[in-house]
Amino acid sequence: MGPSLPSRLALVCAVAAGLGACVDSAVRTAPFRVRPDAPEAGALAGPFNGRVVDSTTHAPVAGALIFGAWALERGTGLPEPAGAREFVGSTDANGAYRIPQLAAVPRGTRVTEFTLLVYKRGYIAYRSDRRFTDLGIRLDFAQKDNQVMLERWRTDLSHARHLRFVGGGTAVAALTQWELADASAELDGKRSSGDDGLRPGRGEGQYVVAAQLLTDTDIKARTRYDGAFETGPLSDEPDTATYSSQHFKAVGRPETWDVAIRLWRLDPGKAQDRYEELSTQLPNTVEKDDIGSKSFVALENDIRGVGFMDAPRGVVVLLTCGTNQCSSADDAIALANTVYGRIKALLPLTGGAK
Repeated sequence: MGPSLPSRLALVCAVAAGLGACVDSAVRTAPFRVRPDAPEAGALAGPFNGRVVDSTTHAPVAGALIFGAWALERGTGLPEPAGAREFVGSTDANGAYRIPQLAAVPRGTRVTEFTLLVYKRGYIAYRSDRRFTDLGIRLDFAQKDNQVMLERWRTDLSHARHLRFVGGGTAVAALTQWELADASAELDGKRSSGDDGLRPGRGEGQYVVAAQLLTDTDIKARTRYDGAFETGPLSDEPDTATYSSQHFKAVGRPETWDVAIRLWRLDPGKAQDRYEELSTQLPNTVEKDDIGSKSFVALENDIRGVGFMDAPRGVVVLLTCGTNQCSSADDAIALANTVYGRIKALLPLTGGAK
């Protein structure tokens, strides 16, 4: 009678050890599923893949940090930590990410945990094991075909709490530097509470952010651009109670191919002040008054600007478009009109006003 199955398996693994085989024998069962719609457990060693999208618009989030970390341990009766392995990458123009399978681990160690972190400025970070809102255990992570819904950052959230949630690591620390000052101010009791701690539109009417007002399809239909965009909030400041932004960065092209939207939702008096600031501060401004209550066009070097105000809604918008993308002022005006059409659809007025 031949050797038993466990004996044969041990022999095969011993022969193949130098080739990095039998890694799975040193890996614990994963606490997550292999796919969102499959009951089978995934593999801690990977590989992993998925897609990252904006939770409001479902548009892909490109350029987000993808940080994967495997924890190792050794020993049986009293196991002890045996180091970690890391992967650092980013999402592509379609918001997709891929993490390769972990290579063979040192003899005598085993993989005990895998954690995925997705981070991009302007959004709340995502972890595969925990939720930020209540720090509860996340149950919807999957090894393959995983979907990450990133929520936009809000001024009522705590940077100190967010940094603790995100954790450490060289790549992570480099991208979270901007949060340190705010986190320190919070801990010192000096944090500003913002206008009222709400996202744009949350205090009155439909919740609206700039990303809902224009899509890359809208831009390409007007300008005939055949390239790809990375999309997400501008890096100047996060969403607040009165401000939201969206940047369409042309992949592999200079900023003269970019498009950006800045949206302010204010009370009527402050909306008028904001509009006047824009129209007087921007160079080569010409009043047009063909969008909303008031509008203007501007030109600075190779960047076109279109600003408008809708007084009844308390909305001010500035759309900027590089001259390679918007070859004429008419292109920028047409995109601004698309934005205004979305605003009117999202924020209907009562009493028959338009």
